[in-house]
Amino acid sequence: MTKINESKYYDVDFWYTQIDKHGGNVHDYGKQYYAYQLFEKLVAKLTDMPDEGYIVVLGTHNCVSFDLLCSTFGKDRCIGFDIANPTNHPQVRVDNILNVIEDLPIAFVHNDVGNFSFTPIAKLHAQIWAAKNVVPGGYFLGRNNYNKAKLPLEHVMERHGFTNANLSTLTGIVDLKDIATDVIEGHMLSKKTGMKEYY
Repeated sequence: MTKINESKYYDVDFWYTQIDKHGGNVHDYGKQYYAYQLFEKLVAKLTDMPDEGYIVVLGTHNCVSFDLLCSTFGKDRCIGFDIANPTNHPQVRVDNILNVIEDLPIAFVHNDVGNFSFTPIAKLHAQIWAAKNVVPGGYFLGRNNYNKAKLPLEHVMERHGFTNANLSTLTGIVDLKDIATDVIEGHMLSKKTGMKEYY
């Protein structure tokens, strides 16, 4: 088994000035970035978002997508986490996600920490931490089983009491036609609906 050494990628310079090395087209994390498009076309239209809990983004980068959630749900309800905060956004907490262990009631969360090519351990830690903190009826937007680390994330979410909907199953319900096919195929929206089964 190959030992994973991802700590070299816990680096501000890599994520903020070497964007071309992240893999895929991230559109400089602006309004064409998939997260912004999904927040606008899907998350902002969730009519049954719980009243309890924060709107959380794990991996805010330059806060373009995060600001859309702040304007939709209210700045004070939103919390972001990242290893840097170049825009000095007042709602972003700077820390390595591996250090984040606090209990935090979450109504919606997007796991956009690193990626499964470079930081699978941090990405999985973020997934499990957030899943444990989502309130009943809350939502989790993240990768499904088609991730580069080949982790069984659909099963992970089910074990934490979620029902998963791959985005490809939502295309007739929500207008996602302008979003890249690989984003649709590789993501799911999970809703906390059942009892937690920690393993």
